[in-house]
Amino acid sequence: MQTKDKKSNVETSNERYVVMRNGARVSDEEYSSREDATAEYEHWNRVITRWPDGSKLEIVNLSRRGK
Repeated sequence: MQTKDKKSNVETSNERYVVMRNGARVSDEEYSSREDATAEYEHWNRVITRWPDGSKLEIVNLSRRGK
């Protein structure tokens, strides 16, 4: 979802991304872009690789999740 700032006529994004493991949120923070969330995704991917349990890991856009 994007909105335009009336004063500067610049588009700003309200999108927030988090890392989810098996549908449960594991991120403490909300990231403004998918690229920002990549570091935390890679951390959890290393955890799952070290101790495999069949978990599904994904980066989810919170603004589109409820739709």
